[in-house]
Amino acid sequence: MYSNKVFAGRNIGATLLGEALILIAGTIILTASAKAQVPFYPVPMTLQTLVVVALGLFLGPVRGSGIVIAYILQGLAGYPIFAGTPPAPSGLAYVAGPTGGYLAGFAISAFAAGWLARKGYARTIPGAVTVAVVASALIYAPGLAWLGVFTGYGERLLTAGFYPFLLGDLVKSVIAGLLFIGASAVVPGLGHMSGEKPEKK
Repeated sequence: MYSNKVFAGRNIGATLLGEALILIAGTIILTASAKAQVPFYPVPMTLQTLVVVALGLFLGPVRGSGIVIAYILQGLAGYPIFAGTPPAPSGLAYVAGPTGGYLAGFAISAFAAGWLARKGYARTIPGAVTVAVVASALIYAPGLAWLGVFTGYGERLLTAGFYPFLLGDLVKSVIAGLLFIGASAVVPGLGHMSGEKPEKK
Protein backbone atom coordinates (compact mmCIF):
# COMPACT_ATOMS: atom_id res chain seq x y z
CA MET A 1 0.00 0.00 0.00
CA TYR A 2 2.79 2.41 0.96
CA SER A 3 4.70 1.76 -2.28
CA ASN A 4 1.55 2.39 -4.32
CA LYS A 5 1.07 5.75 -2.61
CA VAL A 6 4.69 6.69 -3.23
CA PHE A 7 4.38 5.66 -6.88
CA ALA A 8 1.15 7.65 -7.27
CA GLY A 9 2.74 10.65 -5.61
CA ARG A 10 5.71 10.49 -7.95
CA ASN A 11 3.38 10.28 -10.96
CA ILE A 12 1.49 13.36 -9.82
CA GLY A 13 4.74 15.19 -9.19
CA ALA A 14 6.09 14.26 -12.61
CA THR A 15 2.83 15.35 -14.24
CA LEU A 16 2.84 18.71 -12.46
CA LEU A 17 6.49 19.25 -13.38
CA GLY A 18 5.75 18.41 -17.00
CA GLU A 19 2.82 20.84 -17.09
CA ALA A 20 4.95 23.56 -15.50
CA LEU A 21 7.69 23.07 -18.09
CA ILE A 22 5.15 23.24 -20.91
CA LEU A 23 3.73 26.45 -19.43
CA ILE A 24 7.16 28.04 -19.08
CA ALA A 25 8.26 26.99 -22.56
CA GLY A 26 5.00 28.26 -24.05
CA THR A 27 5.28 31.69 -22.45
CA ILE A 28 8.92 31.97 -23.56
CA ILE A 29 7.98 31.15 -27.16
CA LEU A 30 5.07 33.58 -27.01
CA THR A 31 7.34 36.31 -25.67
CA ALA A 32 9.89 35.67 -28.42
CA SER A 33 7.14 35.81 -31.05
CA ALA A 34 6.01 39.21 -29.71
CA LYS A 35 9.53 40.60 -30.03
CA ALA A 36 10.20 39.24 -33.53
CA GLN A 37 9.64 41.73 -36.35
CA VAL A 38 9.10 40.32 -39.84
CA PRO A 39 9.09 42.70 -42.83
CA PHE A 40 5.68 42.58 -44.48
CA TYR A 41 3.16 44.65 -46.40
CA PRO A 42 1.64 47.04 -45.48
CA VAL A 43 3.25 46.99 -42.00
CA PRO A 44 5.90 44.80 -40.32
CA MET A 45 4.35 41.97 -38.36
CA THR A 46 5.17 39.95 -35.30
CA LEU A 47 4.72 36.17 -35.14
CA GLN A 48 2.48 36.38 -32.10
CA THR A 49 -0.85 35.43 -33.65
CA LEU A 50 0.80 32.48 -35.40
CA VAL A 51 2.10 31.18 -32.07
CA VAL A 52 -1.21 31.84 -30.29
CA VAL A 53 -3.16 29.79 -32.82
CA ALA A 54 -0.49 27.09 -32.93
CA LEU A 55 -0.57 26.75 -29.13
CA GLY A 56 -4.25 25.95 -29.32
CA LEU A 57 -3.89 23.57 -32.26
CA PHE A 58 -0.92 21.69 -30.84
CA LEU A 59 -1.75 21.64 -27.13
CA GLY A 60 -5.53 21.79 -26.97
CA PRO A 61 -7.89 24.46 -25.63
CA VAL A 62 -6.97 24.28 -21.94
CA ARG A 63 -3.20 24.23 -22.25
CA GLY A 64 -3.15 26.64 -25.17
CA SER A 65 -5.32 29.31 -23.55
CA GLY A 66 -3.68 28.63 -20.17
CA ILE A 67 -0.28 29.56 -21.59
CA VAL A 68 -1.70 32.77 -23.06
CA ILE A 69 -3.33 33.70 -19.75
CA ALA A 70 -0.07 33.01 -17.90
CA TYR A 71 1.72 35.23 -20.45
CA ILE A 72 -0.76 38.07 -19.86
CA LEU A 73 -0.41 37.74 -16.09
CA GLN A 74 3.37 37.96 -16.40
CA GLY A 75 2.96 41.15 -18.40
CA LEU A 76 0.53 42.52 -15.81
CA ALA A 77 3.19 41.86 -13.19
CA GLY A 78 5.44 44.26 -15.07
CA TYR A 79 7.72 41.95 -17.02
CA PRO A 80 8.60 43.50 -20.42
CA ILE A 81 7.24 40.63 -22.51
CA PHE A 82 4.65 42.37 -24.66
CA ALA A 83 5.31 43.69 -28.16
CA GLY A 84 6.93 47.13 -27.97
CA THR A 85 8.09 46.78 -24.35
CA PRO A 86 10.42 48.43 -23.71
CA PRO A 87 10.31 51.34 -24.47
CA ALA A 88 6.55 51.13 -23.94
CA PRO A 89 5.64 50.51 -20.28
CA SER A 90 4.44 47.05 -19.35
CA GLY A 91 2.06 46.17 -16.55
CA LEU A 92 -1.50 47.42 -16.15
CA ALA A 93 -0.82 50.51 -18.27
CA TYR A 94 -0.15 48.30 -21.30
CA VAL A 95 -3.05 45.88 -20.74
CA ALA A 96 -5.49 48.75 -20.22
CA GLY A 97 -4.07 50.58 -23.23
CA PRO A 98 -5.35 50.61 -26.82
CA THR A 99 -4.09 47.12 -27.70
CA GLY A 100 -5.24 45.44 -24.50
CA GLY A 101 -8.30 43.95 -26.16
CA TYR A 102 -6.13 41.97 -28.53
CA LEU A 103 -4.47 40.28 -25.55
CA ALA A 104 -7.87 39.06 -24.39
CA GLY A 105 -8.47 37.92 -27.95
CA PHE A 106 -5.31 35.82 -27.85
CA ALA A 107 -6.73 33.67 -25.04
CA ILE A 108 -10.05 33.29 -26.88
CA SER A 109 -8.23 32.42 -30.09
CA ALA A 110 -6.02 29.75 -28.53
CA PHE A 111 -9.02 28.15 -26.83
CA ALA A 112 -11.07 28.18 -30.03
CA ALA A 113 -8.26 26.69 -32.13
CA GLY A 114 -7.78 23.88 -29.63
CA TRP A 115 -11.49 23.24 -29.24
CA LEU A 116 -12.10 23.07 -32.99
CA ALA A 117 -9.09 20.78 -33.44
CA ARG A 118 -10.40 18.57 -30.62
CA LYS A 119 -13.74 18.36 -32.47
CA GLY A 120 -11.91 17.02 -35.52
CA TYR A 121 -12.20 20.04 -37.80
CA ALA A 122 -8.44 20.33 -38.39
CA ARG A 123 -7.71 16.88 -39.81
CA THR A 124 -7.13 18.07 -43.39
CA ILE A 125 -5.15 20.97 -44.81
CA PRO A 126 -8.28 22.99 -45.73
CA GLY A 127 -9.79 22.19 -42.34
CA ALA A 128 -6.69 23.14 -40.35
CA VAL A 129 -6.24 26.39 -42.29
CA THR A 130 -9.91 27.25 -41.82
CA VAL A 131 -9.69 26.58 -38.09
CA ALA A 132 -6.61 28.81 -37.90
CA VAL A 133 -8.36 31.59 -39.84
CA VAL A 134 -11.43 31.43 -37.60
CA ALA A 135 -9.28 31.44 -34.46
CA SER A 136 -7.28 34.41 -35.75
CA ALA A 137 -10.45 36.30 -36.61
CA LEU A 138 -11.68 35.92 -33.03
CA ILE A 139 -8.76 38.06 -31.85
CA TYR A 140 -10.29 41.05 -33.60
CA ALA A 141 -13.62 40.98 -31.75
CA PRO A 142 -12.36 42.13 -28.32
CA GLY A 143 -9.37 43.84 -29.92
CA LEU A 144 -11.41 46.22 -32.05
CA ALA A 145 -14.13 46.64 -29.43
CA TRP A 146 -11.57 47.95 -26.93
CA LEU A 147 -9.45 49.90 -29.43
CA GLY A 148 -12.58 51.76 -30.50
CA VAL A 149 -12.75 53.33 -27.05
CA PHE A 150 -9.56 55.20 -27.97
CA THR A 151 -10.05 55.78 -31.71
CA GLY A 152 -13.81 55.92 -32.05
CA TYR A 153 -15.80 53.43 -34.07
CA GLY A 154 -16.00 53.37 -37.83
CA GLU A 155 -13.49 53.66 -40.65
CA ARG A 156 -10.82 55.14 -38.40
CA LEU A 157 -10.99 52.08 -36.17
CA LEU A 158 -10.66 49.66 -39.08
CA THR A 159 -7.76 51.66 -40.52
CA ALA A 160 -5.94 51.58 -37.19
CA GLY A 161 -6.61 48.05 -36.00
CA PHE A 162 -7.83 45.84 -38.84
CA TYR A 163 -6.82 46.62 -42.41
CA PRO A 164 -3.03 46.81 -41.84
CA PHE A 165 -2.90 43.39 -40.17
CA LEU A 166 -5.44 41.38 -42.15
CA LEU A 167 -3.13 40.06 -44.87
CA GLY A 168 -0.40 39.15 -42.39
CA ASP A 169 -2.81 37.26 -40.17
CA LEU A 170 -4.15 35.33 -43.15
CA VAL A 171 -0.61 34.29 -44.10
CA LYS A 172 0.18 33.30 -40.51
CA SER A 173 -3.06 31.29 -40.32
CA VAL A 174 -2.07 29.32 -43.39
CA ILE A 175 1.38 28.66 -41.91
CA ALA A 176 -0.11 27.55 -38.57
CA GLY A 177 -2.52 25.17 -40.31
CA LEU A 178 0.19 23.65 -42.47
CA LEU A 179 2.54 23.23 -39.52
CA PHE A 180 -0.19 21.46 -37.58
CA ILE A 181 -0.98 19.06 -40.43
CA GLY A 182 2.72 18.35 -40.97
CA ALA A 183 3.30 17.69 -37.29
CA SER A 184 0.15 15.55 -37.06
CA ALA A 185 1.59 13.23 -39.69
CA VAL A 186 4.55 12.63 -37.39
CA VAL A 187 2.73 12.66 -34.03
CA PRO A 188 -0.71 11.00 -34.35
CA GLY A 189 -3.35 12.50 -32.08
CA LEU A 190 -1.66 15.87 -31.91
CA GLY A 191 -4.07 18.47 -30.61
CA HIS A 192 -5.48 16.02 -28.08
CA MET A 193 -2.62 16.25 -25.61
CA SER A 194 -4.52 17.55 -22.60
CA GLY A 195 -5.55 14.10 -21.47
CA GLU A 196 -8.90 13.81 -23.24
CA LYS A 197 -9.46 11.40 -26.09
CA PRO A 198 -10.36 12.90 -29.47
CA GLU A 199 -14.02 12.69 -30.31
CA LYS A 200 -14.98 10.13 -32.91
CA LYS A 201 -16.59 11.40 -36.06
